[in-house]
Amino acid sequence: MNNLRAPELFIDKNGQWYTDGVLMINKEIIKLFASHLKKDGYDKYHIDWQNQLYPVLVEDAPLFVQSLTEQAGHPIIQLYDGRTFPLPSGSILIKNNIPYISLFWKRDTKLSHSSYCELCKNLIEKDSRYFFQYGDSEWLVEEVG
Repeated sequence: MNNLRAPELFIDKNGQWYTDGVLMINKEIIKLFASHLKKDGYDKYHIDWQNQLYPVLVEDAPLFVQSLTEQAGHPIIQLYDGRTFPLPSGSILIKNNIPYISLFWKRDTKLSHSSYCELCKNLIEKDSRYFFQYGDSEWLVEEVG
């Protein structure tokens, strides 16, 4: 009996998933893969599925915010894979002029240009620092190296 080789999985800088170099378009499979994505202690990613680990190469960040909306005064992010979450507490990190948040792991989620522009509608300045403010909640904007 032959062993099947695992496909090469890759997430590009815009959150698009590829298998063996081919763009994946089935959103249900992308969502399934993304929901089983794990990070090890060596900053490597893999899909943990049915007691098997499948490595995933990541160009930038493994998660990508495609859009941002507001519900009942709270910002809601929609990921490329279709999942939605409240904007997590913590800072909005800016590295090389690109905004990131930390959803599951540190700086694991890149914001699209349009989602960042939507956040900027709620930008305030306090004590020479910038924040995004929704109701009583604030997110500090921080430059990181």
